[in-house]
Amino acid sequence: MRDAAMVVAGCLVLLSGCGGGNSGGASPLDAGQAEAVLPDAAALPGWKASLEPVAYTLKKAKEMGVGECHDAAGQDSCAQVRFFGVAAFHQENEPDISFIVQTYRDEDTARAAYGTVWKAWKRWVPEARTVSAGNIGDQRDAVAGLSSSIVKGSKGLMIQTRVGSVIMMSMAEAGPHTGMADSYMNRFADVFAQRAGQAEAGERPSAGMTASAR
Repeated sequence: MRDAAMVVAGCLVLLSGCGGGNSGGASPLDAGQAEAVLPDAAALPGWKASLEPVAYTLKKAKEMGVGECHDAAGQDSCAQVRFFGVAAFHQENEPDISFIVQTYRDEDTARAAYGTVWKAWKRWVPEARTVSAGNIGDQRDAVAGLSSSIVKGSKGLMIQTRVGSVIMMSMAEAGPHTGMADSYMNRFADVFAQRAGQAEAGERPSAGMTASAR
């Protein structure tokens, strides 16, 4: 069972530390930069891609089935999104993990969208309860609950963070027999946020985890 790919696919059918920083007057990211923000196999040693990082304009992402928007009290979670990207990974005896990136034309637009995006996406973690995401990015929220399978003993985690004009979701799902602490995704979300900060600074995103950081 590829739970992380199922999180992405299910949501599509349906970050500990300091990450990134304020983008200030930085130019909005283009499609290539949005895709580069997503962690890849090089950034996650030992993990195999269930879905290689991809990013497109929102319209194209939805047409290709890799972009999905949800409603939060009548508000579209994709309102004002320029580019939408996803990636997913798996590793034996570990939770499956996935990442979503949404970029905006500027920081103010992303900040205004943050609450609506969080309300819409956090509902995909059944029986969600608030947990700590540490001090990641400019804004952050996190919940833990059941996996999307709703199987007793399963676990799901979701962290949303914003760095400048970029909003990111980092997610994990584990079956009943796979351990996963509430803080499990913090290190991944931190790397994700650092990559967004690097992209907004005009750098090629290079932040990643060490092979021993498991």
